[in-house]
Amino acid sequence: MRNLLRRSGVVAVATATLVVGLARQAPACPFCSAVSLTFAQEIAQSQAAVIARLVEPPPAAALSPRAEGPLPKGKFAVVEVLKGADLVAEAGHVGADGIPIETILLEEKPVGTLFLLMGIEPAQLIWSSPIPVSERAVDYLRKLPVIPDKGPDRLAFFQKYLEDPDETLARDAYDEFAVAPYADVRGLADRMDPSQLLGWIENPKVQANRRRLYATMLGTCGTKADADRIGRILARAEMSPEQAEVRSGLDALIACYVTLRGVDGLDLIDELFLRRRGREIPFTETYAAVMALRFLGEESDSVPRDRVLASLRLLLEEPKLADLVIADLARWQDWSAIDRLVELFEKAEADNIFVREPIVNYLRACPQPGAAAAIVRLEKIDPEAVRRAATLAAFAGPLGAKPDGTAMTSGKTQNGDPDGDPGDPSAGPAIRPQEAASATAQAMTADQAIAMRIPAVLADDEATDDTPGIDPSRPAAARLPSAAPGIPATPAGGRAKLVKWTVWTVIVLVIGLFSRAALRVGGSGPSAR
Repeated sequence: MRNLLRRSGVVAVATATLVVGLARQAPACPFCSAVSLTFAQEIAQSQAAVIARLVEPPPAAALSPRAEGPLPKGKFAVVEVLKGADLVAEAGHVGADGIPIETILLEEKPVGTLFLLMGIEPAQLIWSSPIPVSERAVDYLRKLPVIPDKGPDRLAFFQKYLEDPDETLARDAYDEFAVAPYADVRGLADRMDPSQLLGWIENPKVQANRRRLYATMLGTCGTKADADRIGRILARAEMSPEQAEVRSGLDALIACYVTLRGVDGLDLIDELFLRRRGREIPFTETYAAVMALRFLGEESDSVPRDRVLASLRLLLEEPKLADLVIADLARWQDWSAIDRLVELFEKAEADNIFVREPIVNYLRACPQPGAAAAIVRLEKIDPEAVRRAATLAAFAGPLGAKPDGTAMTSGKTQNGDPDGDPGDPSAGPAIRPQEAASATAQAMTADQAIAMRIPAVLADDEATDDTPGIDPSRPAAARLPSAAPGIPATPAGGRAKLVKWTVWTVIVLVIGLFSRAALRVGGSGPSAR
């Protein structure tokens, strides 16, 4: 019992931590993923930060992989205080007679090497693992407190360090762009160098994640001539196997190309990655194209959403790939695919049976006549698929409700006209009660019914992010191809509501785990049979 409860508690804590962490993410560079916390973030989370010089390295024997005993520690003398001068002085680390900082050091470095150390828990201060820094990096760290906290002017500082010879600085500059709102990246466009960005994109030695950033940046500042060079990369024109590495980060390259070329650019994307006609196209390339189309559909300055939807609908001709785009069609309220989706449901076989649940949820979200009747008809073919779709919809209902009880609608209509925040990429389709609810409600389990009755916990209507941009969770969430289209994502203004509702759901699940564990143990006593 104790082990079971402990395991349940660990799962619950991990789940809650993940939920809160995801909810706190801000709209960021759409194709970039930060490698680690930035220096600015790490220093902000610490109470003290210093530049220190190694004065006594750990014994060489202690650094051996076979060494036993406590972890090796080095001693460091403070050279410069970056944050928390009073705390560092109170701990006795300042001055010629200052007490050396002693902390874990797991690599062999010569005496005199400079490190960044960060401390918490005054007055004694607990110090982090040391990060080796160069003299240039020290100068870089000194400037962090004086640059703007956000906006294009902040990125202008870090832009100078992209692909810097000092890899520590290049990595940190990339991470700053990766966590910056996409609107800030666009705001920097007139200070970017398209030729330099294109050179990095075409360099096969540049890391794929950084190529994604440079393609995203080029999409904001490049020309049609730059688009033609990106087009040759997409088409593999005159490319050796070594040069083919420049196609890594394909999703960002596709988005860059179409952004610069406009509507005509989608014709090439359709032909290369979506319109198969019996050709073998790697799934990873098709998926990259879908990711790019999602970005283009949200940031529709370059192409109308109707044209993006036309490209997405091409995959409805591929039964094994259709589930990639069904949620997008529903989210953007494209109800022109009802007949085709019903046909896909009816003809689904073992190798694409997974397409049925997203089709049902598409129909649940559809306000057009005939959608509810189609669900009733499809339930006779596969009641289990309809039941599973209802399970997803059970949790979608509370998440999709506004404070006034109405359903949330997408940020833009199908023709691209805004009916909400035009910068909000996460708004979902309107969800209305369907006549088919009576047919699917019977298939719901008691647990699902309870979940439906749990009211949403609503927060005050305070803003959580005043910067429009691309939601980084959109590409990530889209990797679940069978995501229910009936589950609308929450706009930026409702992020606090989503956090509190999700945490409440986690609490309910934890209580259920503990209750079930207690009942199970209670039934295993001497009187149990």
